[in-house]
Amino acid sequence: MRIRSLVSFAAVAILVIACDGGDPELSTDSTLVTGPTGTEAPADSTTTVPDDDDSSPGTTLVGQAVSGYEVVARIPNDNGEELHIVIPNGAYTDVDLENFVIDLIETNAELYGAEIFDNADAAVAFAIDEAERTEEETALLERHHFVSLEGRDRIEFRGPFSEFPGGAIGS
Repeated sequence: MRIRSLVSFAAVAILVIACDGGDPELSTDSTLVTGPTGTEAPADSTTTVPDDDDSSPGTTLVGQAVSGYEVVARIPNDNGEELHIVIPNGAYTDVDLENFVIDLIETNAELYGAEIFDNADAAVAFAIDEAERTEEETALLERHHFVSLEGRDRIEFRGPFSEFPGGAIGS
């Protein structure tokens, strides 16, 4: 719900800025979050990634909502199910992935954990014991393992998204 509230707030803020008659001051340090609602087409989202040196304002990434997925493994446990999921290749941001995980939680009552990839071979490599993985399998995971849902309420970003902080869902 917090993300949806932020979307509403951001929409109102944009309208106020657009209607004030002056030129809006743009900042690359702000984040606008949009996502699908109802039956509308998935909207793009943006997120700001700080550059390596602190003197530059950062890079804004434009993403997209996750449009579909395939469950490649279901692992039952005492608390529910852990799903290994492959999503289509896309220009995702951390916000897109978090929204996808929240939707998964809301639509899967038995879901207790999830591993999200954008490559089926990476999902296969993840199933191999870490000590037995080849360098190629490890590199594959570093490029294609995006996020983990732990205990139904905690998200951890992986691979290319590991620079983003994880934490409790919706915080």
